[in-house]
Amino acid sequence: MRMIANHAHLMPPPARSAWWPEGGVDLLLRHLDACEIEKAIVFPPFANQMEGSMLRANQWALGEVRLHPDRLIPAGTIFPLAQDALAVLQMLHDLGVHWVKIHPAIDLHDIANPKAIPFYTRAAELGFVLDYHTGPHGAPLVFAKPEKFDHLAWNYPNLRLVFEHLGGRVYYPEFAAVLDNHPGRTFGGLTSIYEPARYLWHIEKTQLEALVKGLGADRFIFGLDFPWNSIEETRQHIDIIRSLDISETDKELILGGNLTGLLRFSDNRSQDC
Repeated sequence: MRMIANHAHLMPPPARSAWWPEGGVDLLLRHLDACEIEKAIVFPPFANQMEGSMLRANQWALGEVRLHPDRLIPAGTIFPLAQDALAVLQMLHDLGVHWVKIHPAIDLHDIANPKAIPFYTRAAELGFVLDYHTGPHGAPLVFAKPEKFDHLAWNYPNLRLVFEHLGGRVYYPEFAAVLDNHPGRTFGGLTSIYEPARYLWHIEKTQLEALVKGLGADRFIFGLDFPWNSIEETRQHIDIIRSLDISETDKELILGGNLTGLLRFSDNRSQDC
């Protein structure tokens, strides 16, 4: 089975951000090889890992990823309310990158803040996929309640949205409703939901199986959460997907097929801009 994974965070050198885990390109490639994963989408560091510069964080990561085009797929990391959000978005578009990670709990913000409208409007025009962290993460829950993502999808029908962790244990039924409201445009990121020890993020295997059967395997994308998940954990997560009571075709969709299609869609949309 050809596997392509989402959600690998690239960490800058430890000297710049010693409080974050080590996770450079060499470690990521070793992780992919050990898990028999062909390619992965790579997120740049957040601005607070690069002395507050979102632009520099993206430029640094793109330079690292471009050295391995056969294994690593570049993405961006953007705080939609930042003064340079539109400039960074345009830079990514000009470089052929149309996938961005947004983390409301790190770049602390309400996703429904009207000041983000210019960013969402331009991202929709350029054919971007917005990949959101969802669920508890030490920030006010009101900033990213599931219904706000539903409003976002209604207001910007040309956007493609990925909801990482599906909101976890507490919110996954509501995110299932959002996915059902917007077929073909919203996707569940199956990332770091497999470990019972991560209580608020954990989704039971039976619940995950019911989600896939109820909504369709074409709605879900497997993610690594590198470097927080070890090689052994990633292998276990893949084994859980492979053990679901669904068809082999559906497993292939989750483990790379849906991601490939979504990347192809965003590339085609961006060429029309």
